[in-house]
Amino acid sequence: MLAAVVLLSYVAYRCTASVTAWSAAAAIVAATGVVAVLGRTPLEIVGTALLAVGLGATSWALGRSARLRGARRRALAAYRSGEWAVPGLAAASERHRLAADLHDTAAHRLTGIMIGASSALHVADPRLKAEASAHAATEGRLAVAELTRLTALDQRAARTDLAEVDALVAGWPGRPPVYRRSVESAPPLIAALAFRVVREALTNCRRYAHGARVEVGLARRSDRLVVTVDDWGRAETGEPFAGGCGSGLSVLRADLAAAGGSLSAGRSARGWSVRAELPLTIDQTATERPGGRLHTWALVGLAAGIPVGGLLIPGAGPPLSAPTLVPLLPLLVVHALALRFHTHRPVVAVPLALSIYPLLVAARWAGWPVPSGGGFLWSGWVELIMMYGIGAARRLRSWPAPVAVAVTTGAALAWSPEITGNRVGVWAVLSVCLLMPMAGVWAAGVAITTRRAGRHAAAVVRHHRLSEEAARAERARIAARLRSTALLRAQAVVAAVDLETVMVEARAGLDALRDLLDELRSPMGENAPPPCLAGITALAARHEAVVRFLGEPRQLQGAVEATAFWVARELLSHDGMLVVSCLPTGVMLSGMADAGARRRLRAVADAAGGGMARRDRWVRIWLPEVGV
Repeated sequence: MLAAVVLLSYVAYRCTASVTAWSAAAAIVAATGVVAVLGRTPLEIVGTALLAVGLGATSWALGRSARLRGARRRALAAYRSGEWAVPGLAAASERHRLAADLHDTAAHRLTGIMIGASSALHVADPRLKAEASAHAATEGRLAVAELTRLTALDQRAARTDLAEVDALVAGWPGRPPVYRRSVESAPPLIAALAFRVVREALTNCRRYAHGARVEVGLARRSDRLVVTVDDWGRAETGEPFAGGCGSGLSVLRADLAAAGGSLSAGRSARGWSVRAELPLTIDQTATERPGGRLHTWALVGLAAGIPVGGLLIPGAGPPLSAPTLVPLLPLLVVHALALRFHTHRPVVAVPLALSIYPLLVAARWAGWPVPSGGGFLWSGWVELIMMYGIGAARRLRSWPAPVAVAVTTGAALAWSPEITGNRVGVWAVLSVCLLMPMAGVWAAGVAITTRRAGRHAAAVVRHHRLSEEAARAERARIAARLRSTALLRAQAVVAAVDLETVMVEARAGLDALRDLLDELRSPMGENAPPPCLAGITALAARHEAVVRFLGEPRQLQGAVEATAFWVARELLSHDGMLVVSCLPTGVMLSGMADAGARRRLRAVADAAGGGMARRDRWVRIWLPEVGV
């Protein structure tokens, strides 16, 4: 059995959970078969099988622990080695954001000014020329205001509330749109995208259906935000003119797709209609961990197999009788089952584990021949494992758990028939003695998890500082460029006294913006993206793929981010679609994979403590955060 434990530990270290489970099952069958062939009694055969289950669970725990630690260590090393590329990634993200803002605002306005002035120069009607001059002045002032806002270095990267859409519609120049909003709030990312959809659609309405009736609506349909912008202008097309930058709706479609939404635009019975749908919530069924909780069942096997199997196999003392074993064994199994819930449902686990002690005491007082030492000496170490897990998962708020275990177990021992004299005093002494190891392992779990959380928080701060500094530097560079080119031209448009000057200055400003937008949309270098969640977007761009991010984006533990990047790289190499769900306890990645990729992905997810689920070629990879 010792050789089998060593071999199974090595298998658990090198192979996935399913391979290890099958190997352990084979070893259990082999050990039981040998005892049966030797002609042992049925109790010895059953005891050997249960003892083999406990030893197999021990092998599982040893090998799996080493496998998980090694995988996390390698992933964290890769994550840290790629931190040098984080500033470049943040700068590229800022460039993309500013490019979208410039296209949606100043570029549209300068295009309209240029086309209006050019058209007015070819007519002789003084009234039309005056209207064109007034329009150029109004749009020019708006363009100056927008460019001034974009050159401010303290601007935020995203809108945070649907009230921004309210302010946009209320302050829109010209005929006010009819506005209806029946949804109260939305996540910041979704609110920012809704704002961009409305702004882009209203800008197109002003260009192609000027003066027409426009209706804007924000409504909730099930778990999605529906944004609609309809005009009565009977526009022939909703695409920008040749003088514009020409990619507003296409850029919006890509950004909405990345957030799990969709965008459609086309002619309607009255004019032109734009409709966008965005997710307001994330599908909570995705929190189901593929692969189940085999590690907790291994703990149950360890806690039940060794004590139960040890009682069934005759030792140095006399064998236990059937009247003793029949009621005792189920209690030990129930006691072990508490480990199934100890991290995620300690309110159930602790009472379940402690429930056997009053029963054992009552049974002894009723004359049932329970072996000496109550139940604590057989499997009290289950509580130690439980206290460590509860401390690691729940931290300081779980302090009643070790106290409850010490007090309850101390009472069970103090009121056993072997104790005479002052039972209350014995109870107090035993409770204190038991509290020391229980509180010690609980505190170890709290300390380790707290230290891990502190390291993660420091990494988040460092990552945020690097990203913010790079984004601010890129923003400052672009702002200086705008001040010396497009902003000066927009101010010249406002100050111009004739349409010829308006057209020239508007064209020069638009050319400067076009050159800047071409630069902002070009890739920054050919270096590999850093292995993190933010790097997945850059990786998808290289594969010309679509990535949808669901849930609230946040920075995960470094090892998890690096592993998620490796999974994304594998999935993107087989298909142009990837869904990344950011969940409270980790990240889920979904995509298409062939048989070879599925084997590799299963091994990666297993080594990260997660799992894989599949349906045909579509797979879901779950990567949990440690201590969450």
